[in-house]
Amino acid sequence: MSDQEPKQRVERIAFSRREPSRDEVVLAVDGPLYHEFADEFQVQLDALASGRWPLVTLDLRKVKGIASLVTGKILFLKMRLKEQLRELRIQGCDPGLYAQFKAVKFDRMLDIQL
Repeated sequence: MSDQEPKQRVERIAFSRREPSRDEVVLAVDGPLYHEFADEFQVQLDALASGRWPLVTLDLRKVKGIASLVTGKILFLKMRLKEQLRELRIQGCDPGLYAQFKAVKFDRMLDIQL
């Protein structure tokens, strides 16, 4: 590979879901939420939206980067849940990611717990 060729990201993403109680579901994300993972992430969000848990938690402690497209998907999920009288929160946010959220005032739109 020459210095002129663009480098491709070879990162992976993994999702795991758990129910700490019958009122809450937690989706843990392990890896970056870049554009190339947006469709896969949307499948996970759709499953959460179609569930019955009053509280949906996204665990982002292992997410180091996020695309603006994905933040839009999170906000759309929040709106969908609010229509159903349900809540969304972000828990375990990586410090770098939290700084990024604060810069765009995302922390004012969502409940983000470090």
